[in-house]
Amino acid sequence: MLTYLALALQAAFILLVLYNSVVALFGWRNPPPIPVGRRARAIRVVIAAHNEETVITGILSDLETQDYGSYSVTTIADRCSDSTAAIAGEKGHVAERHDGPDGKGAALAWYLGLHPLDLSETLVVLDADNRIDSRYLGEIADAVDAGHEAIQCYLDVLRPGSSMLTTASALTYWAGNRMVQLARSNLGWSADLGGTGMAFSANALETAGGFSSSLTEDQDLGVRLILNGTNVKWLHSVRIRDEKPSGLKIATRQRARWAAGRRAVLRHHGTTILKQFLKTGRLRLLDQLIRLVQPGRSFVALLSFLLTLAAVAGVPGVLNWQIWVLVTAVQFFLPLAFLKRDEIEDRYILRYPLVVMVAALWIPVQIMSRLGSGGWFHTPHSGE
Repeated sequence: MLTYLALALQAAFILLVLYNSVVALFGWRNPPPIPVGRRARAIRVVIAAHNEETVITGILSDLETQDYGSYSVTTIADRCSDSTAAIAGEKGHVAERHDGPDGKGAALAWYLGLHPLDLSETLVVLDADNRIDSRYLGEIADAVDAGHEAIQCYLDVLRPGSSMLTTASALTYWAGNRMVQLARSNLGWSADLGGTGMAFSANALETAGGFSSSLTEDQDLGVRLILNGTNVKWLHSVRIRDEKPSGLKIATRQRARWAAGRRAVLRHHGTTILKQFLKTGRLRLLDQLIRLVQPGRSFVALLSFLLTLAAVAGVPGVLNWQIWVLVTAVQFFLPLAFLKRDEIEDRYILRYPLVVMVAALWIPVQIMSRLGSGGWFHTPHSGE
């Protein structure tokens, strides 16, 4: 009986790898360019900031250089104990929140409750450590003019070589941007919201119920958008750069929050997603459910490698070693092909084995997130 169960689990595991690999192939081609629109839409940029005095100047300076006409910028100084509000106030409007629940979602909900969007406005959400170029708002406006009501821009990495962990994170982001985000967008499905570099029409945000106080407010909102019939459009050519943790402790705590938040989103919405899929047959709903249930792709690859070693060692109940070598090879070489496709510098590709660091974090992250260490956590930023 245990042997049959082990074989069934391995078969399900291989099907998951096959599914992810086939979907990833749809990210190989670049999307068609979005035509230039009227660029007359009112855009409201909101920066959620909690004790970000070391980095807030950078994104505010970038916003001053935007090649776009009608936009406003507001920094939400969320329960700050440093000079964030004073620094931001020198460059624009500041909304100070002094109390209330933790988290970016709660801060955004508080702000929009006081200052609701007009129906003609587009909301752009940024983080204090982000950096953008002068085309950023214009290209978002083009996407909205083309009919897209929820948008996620390409998430890139500042200083990817600052530590081994930062490089490993950057490699997973670069590969995932094509294999996960662009692939789903090319299929007509919904991309994942990334917490920053997001844009929403007033209608889409209101229909989905706005921001929540979830630990992963972006993922929670993304699911509600899908359930209400709105796809998140992935803008592969519009890049936004931010800092990634360079230390193990900070990275683990950040990912523990993500893991706890993902489980909460699955508990709140999993049954509804499944019911809608069974009712409508829309594959994007099934895909979203798979995305919520499965472990991280790097961890899946690491587990494949461990099963390969078990098969070679002749562990009973493990499938033939040739099968596991093939499954592991696909997961190892496919991201490399996509990294070369995007012309990632050789000095980073040579560090590709470092991705195992990200994979190995999955187990302690899961333990921490279940032992109460997955609550809201402010990721410190160093600035340049």
